[in-house]
Amino acid sequence: MSTLRSALFDWNPNRVTRVAVSGIAVFLAVRFTDGLLVGFGVAVGLAVVLDVPWWLYDRYAQSEK
Repeated sequence: MSTLRSALFDWNPNRVTRVAVSGIAVFLAVRFTDGLLVGFGVAVGLAVVLDVPWWLYDRYAQSEK
């Protein structure tokens, strides 16, 4: 249980951003589609589109160090 507890409490900005992006993508996919496969495709597409700016920022910040 200690490993699970440390994983749950060890949140960094990358993990928070990924969870937020995934939640927003799933919410929008459920809201605007009616089919399971179409919704899944939209959720994956939105997650990619919403995560790219954070990935670019993180990559830029790592190159500055």
